Amino acid sequence: MILLFLLVYALAGWKFGNWKEFHSFYPTLLFFIIGDLLSQFLLFDYSMWEFQPADPLAHYLKLNHTFIALLKMIIQYTATVAIFIGRLPDTFTKTVLWVLFWTFIFGITEGLSHYAGIMTYHNGWHFGWDIAFNLMMFTMLIIHHKRPLLAWAASLPVIIGLWIIFDVPYSVLK
Repeated sequence: MILLFLLVYALAGWKFGNWKEFHSFYPTLLFFIIGDLLSQFLLFDYSMWEFQPADPLAHYLKLNHTFIALLKMIIQYTATVAIFIGRLPDTFTKTVLWVLFWTFIFGITEGLSHYAGIMTYHNGWHFGWDIAFNLMMFTMLIIHHKRPLLAWAASLPVIIGLWIIFDVPYSVLK
């Protein structure tokens, strides 16, 4: 099922992505991927969520958490940024609706992934946190696209806040 989700994202990205302007939002894609890689690294032994194969094809391909997370970064995040930033509205109201729309899309994908057993929650994380995080994440992607240094600066309190809220022990760091 995860491969089906990734195929849908790839097709949507191909159809709706603004590839002519991709060079202008490529740094935002890297910001997105670096954020996920950082969370994967810092929370290696204290995951908030974990991916696992949930269908015969994923089992056959031996898709574990790491492979699924990397495939999501390469396919889903690239398609998302090409569409989300590539078609960013120019008014505040439309931008808010755009963020809500993409939060809904990611919420559906993540909710179905959880329901299908592809994604499990751990250490206090749950679907409500997914939604709140996605609202923050899409807002942060817009900020990064317009003012990268501000987004990097704003990310630090978010990371620290989540670290405190989820009582991540320092012992998980190597």
